[in-house]
Formats: sequence, structure tokens, C-alpha cells
Amino acid sequence: MRPLVIILALSIAAWNSSQAQISEQIKKMSQGANNALVLEIPNVDTKLISAVWKDYMKDFYDTKPKWDRKADEWFCDDASITAIGRGNTVDIYATAEEKGKDVLVNVWFDLGGAYLSSREHTDQYLEAEKMMLRFALEVAQEKTREELDAENGQLKKLQRDLDRLKSLNDRYHKDIERAEAAIKTAQENIVENQKMQEDMHLQIAEQEKMIESVQKRLNDL
Repeated sequence: MRPLVIILALSIAAWNSSQAQISEQIKKMSQGANNALVLEIPNVDTKLISAVWKDYMKDFYDTKPKWDRKADEWFCDDASITAIGRGNTVDIYATAEEKGKDVLVNVWFDLGGAYLSSREHTDQYLEAEKMMLRFALEVAQEKTREELDAENGQLKKLQRDLDRLKSLNDRYHKDIERAEAAIKTAQENIVENQKMQEDMHLQIAEQEKMIESVQKRLNDL
């Protein structure tokens, strides 16, 4: 295996303990059953694979995959990939199929009358293998970015929850301040009320004396 292939494989292995694997198989596609490179990527879905494949081919190889809804596959017409086409353009077909929690990415390279194979096109096959491993790494990076976005979203939610808790805490402190002010006012009112009661007792006592005096005068008549 060439150095770049080894580096890419190690990078993918670091992403997931179940390393992405490439195999060579005869697979059915829109043009019949032909030789394909099959890349198995763990713990992804076809939605992510399709999105990354579209961007990958455009960004790295300046070719825009077209989606064939009827065939359920991506098609790149006359892609210019020198290391694989060797001076000629290449038609590239790709499909993605779910296999449990993993996805099989099937890619066919039509070199013009012959589909790429390791037996007949050894050097070109190695280049195609590196291309697929780079794609796997792009998938790994995008998946990690999505996970990072999700974790950041969760962090923001927790921060919003903390802000709500802080707001409630401030409200509780204000409730306590209002309650303490009410208690202080009530305590002052109690003292004032007791003084008023004492004054009232004195007035009642004076009034009772006044009544006794008037009653005595009445009795003396």
C-alpha cells in the first residue's frame, strides 16, 4: 500500500475503531453489472454520504455529479481525473446503500469501454482507491462537524437553561427582599399596635372611672 493510502487509512481508523474498508466487487448499476470499488463506511447514513459526495466531486475534481432519480445513483459525465483517466475523461457512477448502521458506497469508473479493475488497471486502481479513502476522510470530517454542531447546540441549550435558572434565582431573592420588607413592616406595625392597645386600655380605664362617677351621682339623687 502506498504512503498516502496508509496515511488516509490511519486517519479514518482514528475516526472510528471500525476502519472504512474498500473492496472490489461486481455490482449492478444503471449500465448493467460491472466492476466497482465498494467503500464501507461505519456509523453513517446515505443522506450524509450523498451530500458529501456531491461536494467532494465538485471541490476536489471540478465535476458536478448529477442525480439520476430513476437509477437512484449519482453520475459524473466526462470527469477529468488525470491519475485515473490517463489523458481521457472518465464517467463515474456512484450509489449508496445502507448496511445496518454502515453505508456501502459503490463507485464505478467507466474508462471508455472498460470499467476500472485492479487486475487490468493496477496503477489507476490504486489512484481510485486513494480517491475513495480521501472521500471516506471527508465523510468522517463532515460527520464530526455535525456532531460538533449538535454538541454546540446542546451547550447553547444548557446555557439558556442556566440563564433561566439565574433569572429564577434573582426573582426568588427579590421575593425574599419583599418578604423581609413586609416582615419588618409587620413587626413595626405590631409594636405600634401594642402601644395603641396600651393607650386604649388607659382610655377605657378612664372611661370606666367616668362612668362610675356619673353612676355615683345618679345614685345620690
